Amino acid sequence: MRQLGVFRPALTIFASGSALLLPPRSADGQLTLNAALTAARRASPELRAAREAVNAAADRERQAGAFLNPTLAYSREQTSRAGQTNAQDIAQFEQPLEVGGQRAARREAARLRREGAEARLAATMGQLDFDVARAFAFAVAADQRVRLAERTASAFTEAQRVSEQRLTAGDVSGYSARRLRLEAARFAAVRAGAALERRSTRTALSTLMGLPTAAGDSLALPDELPATATALAALSLDSLLQRAERERADVRAVALDAAVASAEARLAARERIPTPTLSAGYKGERLADPSLGSLTGFRGIIAGVSIPLPVFDRRASAVAAAESDARRVAAEVDVARRRVGREVTDALDALRAAEAQRAALAPHLGADARIAVQAVQASYVEGEITLLEWLDAVRAYQDAESTYLTLQAEVAIRQAALARAVGTALFPSDSPDQ
Repeated sequence: MRQLGVFRPALTIFASGSALLLPPRSADGQLTLNAALTAARRASPELRAAREAVNAAADRERQAGAFLNPTLAYSREQTSRAGQTNAQDIAQFEQPLEVGGQRAARREAARLRREGAEARLAATMGQLDFDVARAFAFAVAADQRVRLAERTASAFTEAQRVSEQRLTAGDVSGYSARRLRLEAARFAAVRAGAALERRSTRTALSTLMGLPTAAGDSLALPDELPATATALAALSLDSLLQRAERERADVRAVALDAAVASAEARLAARERIPTPTLSAGYKGERLADPSLGSLTGFRGIIAGVSIPLPVFDRRASAVAAAESDARRVAAEVDVARRRVGREVTDALDALRAAEAQRAALAPHLGADARIAVQAVQASYVEGEITLLEWLDAVRAYQDAESTYLTLQAEVAIRQAALARAVGTALFPSDSPDQ
């Protein structure tokens, strides 16, 4: 019992660490998109790097407000001639004073850099949310394709059994039996490809969530993608563009870069103003003449001011370079806004097109379509339809169902893409620190 008590803390730590490697699940045991996003935010090295960039920018902002350090100097001068000695001790305190507003300009530039780092953190989080939403949709769709391939394989297995019986009885030709076996082999290849896609998409999702690669097989994904309705698709393009310009984090980051460049230009201009240095100190002097047996001493204070003269370096080129950088970054802001405009337009068009395609195909699929396929299967077993008719029906259902699954995933991905393009979070109630 004593040994167990000794190892209990270690066991607790091990159990806690193991729990972090388990796939997160909802109350019903299935992984939700919200849970996947939370796990990805906690495990993302990109988010950690962006947060550290914010911390570094905040530290630099505090450092930018520091005053210039003073200087304490001490010197001793001693001269002698013909037995006479003269010694001087000088202690001096010097303090440079930035009278041109350089410190305020540095603080302003550092503050804008920190805000830019925060905007880039938000942009990184938005990109991560989109990547997770896309991987989640791909993984669920891959599971659905595997189940569809398994149902089709079962149908071919039953059809082959019936075909072999009819071939033995001489009711079908050898060509028909070979044709069925060839189609069964083709769908077996489709099934193998679906299984490979399932593993690949689950690996991608588990990697984003910070889980081991092998944990992807144990993810309990829902049978279908959750029905999500977004109000963004109902908005006009102009409203979406205005919202993107207002809320898009990367646009805000580029705009802050332009503000930083302008602040740097102001700082470069203010650095042309000379920084005077005030000095104050103490001076002691001793004069000794052994031949006369005299010792004389003097002491007093020192006060002064020094101003650097801008004779050789007037910082003109530095100011011009800073102003050019400010104009360059301002042009990059226009580039970013145009890029975002194209992204919003493309995302909205793609979402509406995918929704229209899904709506056109949805009435022909579902439970009624599966019942119809089962009826076709029964008709073939009973000999009421030919092999070609059965193959046409199975192919049509397989292709339509696979296309519909692709469109479902495409709609979910396009919704996430539009939210990212506009700058809206997938789950606005979530905290960025999750």
